[in-house]
Amino acid sequence: MTFVTILAAIVALCVVIIIHEFGHYIAAVWTGMKVDRFSVFGIGPPIVRFGTWRGTEFVISAIPFGAYVQIRGMEADDGSSPPEDRATSANFRDKPLLSRIVVIAGGPIANYIGAMALFFGLYAIAGMPGPVETAYAVEITAVVEDTAAAAAGVKEGDLLLAIGDAAVDPAKGKDGVVTASQTYRGKDVVLTVERDGERLELPATLPDKDEGVLGISMDFLAPREPVGMGEAARAALLGPIVVSKMQLVGLYDLVTAKTTGPVSGPVAIVGHIKDAADRGMPKFIEMTAIISTLLGLFNLLPLPALDGGRLAFLFYEGIARRRASPRVEEMVHGYGMVALLGLILFVTIGDVRRLIP
Repeated sequence: MTFVTILAAIVALCVVIIIHEFGHYIAAVWTGMKVDRFSVFGIGPPIVRFGTWRGTEFVISAIPFGAYVQIRGMEADDGSSPPEDRATSANFRDKPLLSRIVVIAGGPIANYIGAMALFFGLYAIAGMPGPVETAYAVEITAVVEDTAAAAAGVKEGDLLLAIGDAAVDPAKGKDGVVTASQTYRGKDVVLTVERDGERLELPATLPDKDEGVLGISMDFLAPREPVGMGEAARAALLGPIVVSKMQLVGLYDLVTAKTTGPVSGPVAIVGHIKDAADRGMPKFIEMTAIISTLLGLFNLLPLPALDGGRLAFLFYEGIARRRASPRVEEMVHGYGMVALLGLILFVTIGDVRRLIP
């Protein structure tokens, strides 16, 4: 089962990346730009060619991860391309500013739309979680490094049953857990959890502080309740907005050192989706929707090599009424890509190290 859920997690991550690139593709076609190639799966050189449709070559590429779209005129022209390619209304760089903004934003927008569609399907078919008063279990969704819970061996996906002699009442929500943990501030205590159907007692030493005593994030599991299509649609529209807001708050707290914790890379993301798949289809769909949202949000950050970085140059053009130097822009994105790949490598190594006992 583990292999199946790992494979499902990898496929889900690839799908949200493909959705992102499809957003760029459809926006480019809609604005009249020429898309030379759409690798529907994989990056790098093409290994399978499906043919050409409306001037776009559809392929599968050598490295089996993600996808990419090659839009004519996005890269800086060094003067080596034929004159007919350097002066055509189908070029990205020759299109109006608004069209270029639409194309760059198309990827993140597609991720948000994809997330909304997943949320809607989940809520319309499986229903929405009931109120916390109906919760039947407290699920640990994240464990912060170098905290009491991490030192005790608490893991993501555990069900928190008791803190010392105080049984955790899921129906009381976060307040019930906080009250139980505050009783043992600065003391040794046994955390009772359920993992894969087995009851475990984990010794822990809680710090003497007001907040974040355990160092965990929680989800209060409640039976799903059927809802109408209108309510499902409303919740689906709000879902990515709520996820984005929480992520931005968490990112701000991380940057300002209000909280600490590891940055997740592709390995950890696949792990999160796999853990969700292990807990059933609704959790798997919900996590895929969240990952799609976060991919869209991450790409909107104004960082070099990301869609947000390219949008920043376009907004500069709109404000200054003149374009930034193509050479400068490509240099910024080039160095940004190197830095981004280095960061991905760094966090991936961290992900792998955390997986090794």
